[in-house]
Amino acid sequence: MKINRKIWFIILFAAISLSNANAKVLFWDNVSNYVRPPSTVFINLGDYAKGDGSDETAAIQAAFDALPPANNRDETGAITEHPGGILYIPRPKSFYGISSTIEVIEKWNCTIVCETLALGTRGPITPFYFRWLGADNGTMFNFRSCKGMRLENLSMCGMDANGLSASTDAGWTPPNGQRLTKGVTGITFGPQNAASGFQNSMIIDKLHIRAVATGIRLGDYPNNGPDVTTLTFRSTRISEFSQYGILCASGNLAGTTFETLEMTSGKGATAAIIVNAGEILVLNWTLASSRGNYMPNPDGAAVIINSGGIQIVKAWSEWWAPFLKTGSRAPETDYVTGGSASYPIILEGVRHFDGPWMADPANDPVPTSIIYDLPIPLHLIGCSLWGNVELGTVSQSTIIDQGTVFINKNQTGFTGAGATQYGRVISIGTRDPSNARILQPYVVDRRNTPGTSAPTSGTWSKGDRILNIDPANVAGKNYSGWICTEAGTPGIWKPFGLIQY
Repeated sequence: MKINRKIWFIILFAAISLSNANAKVLFWDNVSNYVRPPSTVFINLGDYAKGDGSDETAAIQAAFDALPPANNRDETGAITEHPGGILYIPRPKSFYGISSTIEVIEKWNCTIVCETLALGTRGPITPFYFRWLGADNGTMFNFRSCKGMRLENLSMCGMDANGLSASTDAGWTPPNGQRLTKGVTGITFGPQNAASGFQNSMIIDKLHIRAVATGIRLGDYPNNGPDVTTLTFRSTRISEFSQYGILCASGNLAGTTFETLEMTSGKGATAAIIVNAGEILVLNWTLASSRGNYMPNPDGAAVIINSGGIQIVKAWSEWWAPFLKTGSRAPETDYVTGGSASYPIILEGVRHFDGPWMADPANDPVPTSIIYDLPIPLHLIGCSLWGNVELGTVSQSTIIDQGTVFINKNQTGFTGAGATQYGRVISIGTRDPSNARILQPYVVDRRNTPGTSAPTSGTWSKGDRILNIDPANVAGKNYSGWICTEAGTPGIWKPFGLIQY
């Protein structure tokens, strides 16, 4: 039996319509099986704070508190196997104002990310996300007992008076009646004033801290402090700090690395990095100090080591003071060594100079690049230094130098009693003493110093030797060298090793 073509199309259309209708009903009946409800671990700061420049400390703290804690529990009350969450910080209309410390405590596997970067270091304040509105000597952020955390694009301004002095002297004044500050710390990692807790396994990307007294504080317990370990800072910028850029103060600080670090000091800064305990690694560091009336503390240095150690690989320093200086030892206890005296101090590929020095060589403001007086080895590898390396009487361990170049021809190289009287310097490829810029491949210490005659200055010990690098068949030069037979300044010297021609 034939079916009329028109009837056939009517039947087909009805079947298709019924099929679509049934599918639609099935879809909406099972929508909960296909669409997940909003995440309870994704926190948007925009739901808490406006970012209009007012003091929103309580709201901001509430957003951070909303991140799941380390012992996060699911809807059944069981501890979840995947603790953690995300705090998203949208770009503020003005800035997020805080007047007391934002505490981030016991957050595991969390991510905190700001929508955009804060770039720029000069002139009026660039759009930093967080600004300090509180009293002097405060701390903006404190991360304690956190693990597996990631920070990205976090930026803050502490409104430090010395840090912003260049702007204020130019006529800039704080907006909305905000005051300039002193003594403010940007971020503290680890407990404060307590030898307990831990802070480890964190990645901090593109952190920018401006106009504070101290930028980053790594712990605060020099001797038996808590673990502050395995922190990786990448593309960090700390600008216009008036005291310290980075303060290392945990006796158990270890495995912490700064990759691509940029720093600029504010007025009166004492050190870009100060190590009172623990050890850090710095890779690819660019450093400059302010000029004119905003110079750093002349009694400070780019790096101050009181206890602990540091390894720096590739640094370009224009700090108008010594690059490295050692200070007083941190106090020791019966089971630690004040930050471990055995930590190495290694400088590799460090260039320390400043253009203005060369413009005024008669009034060199920084005649010394390194002032070192610790009883542990100092390693210099491929460094280029404007000033001398001054070694004190305590630095009696071997100083290992591999290819240091003293680019200021007016300097003498290794100086101080640690080099000439007490210590030993093993130098590979240091300058020829007869020419300030020629390199010679030799190994030298204070008992085997290259030269062309007996010394007429300096303090020498009995047994010290000058090795003749320019022997000749003439009187006074036909010897292997000269030896000190009586200590003094310069002491009594006699030739040895007659050369037969």
